Amino acid sequence: MIKSTIRIFGILIRDKDKEEGCVQEILARYVNSIKTRLGIYEVEHAESHPYGLILIQVIGSEKDMDRFEKEIYAIEGVEIQHMFFEP
Repeated sequence: MIKSTIRIFGILIRDKDKEEGCVQEILARYVNSIKTRLGIYEVEHAESHPYGLILIQVIGSEKDMDRFEKEIYAIEGVEIQHMFFEP
């Protein structure tokens, strides 16, 4: 049985109006590597909470995932964190 690392990224978009487009472009380029995607935001107070949080589970080579993380990290106003699990 081949073991593979489970990779989860959390992406915090501080100002959706300014940064969401850049993040979406990168996510579109890596669409074949995204296994699960979950958007978390405040529905009730959307106007007063301009931030968004995206959780994604990714598959692919370590090199590709490092490149993905660096591309997201380079966007001003966006924070990315990761969790790696070895099953």
